[in-house]
Amino acid sequence: MSTLDWLGVVGPYVMFFTMLITYYVWEGRRERRLRQRYEEGEHAK
Repeated sequence: MSTLDWLGVVGPYVMFFTMLITYYVWEGRRERRLRQRYEEGEHAK
C-alpha cells in the first residue's frame, strides 16, 4: 500500500474526528457562556 493510498483511507477519518472534537470544544464553551448568562441574569433571583 502506497503512502497516497494510506492517506486516502485514513485521511477522511482523521478529518472527521478533528471536526467532531472541534465541535464538542466549541459547544462546551457555548454552553458554559450560556450557563453564566443564565446564572447572572434574572433567573438567579
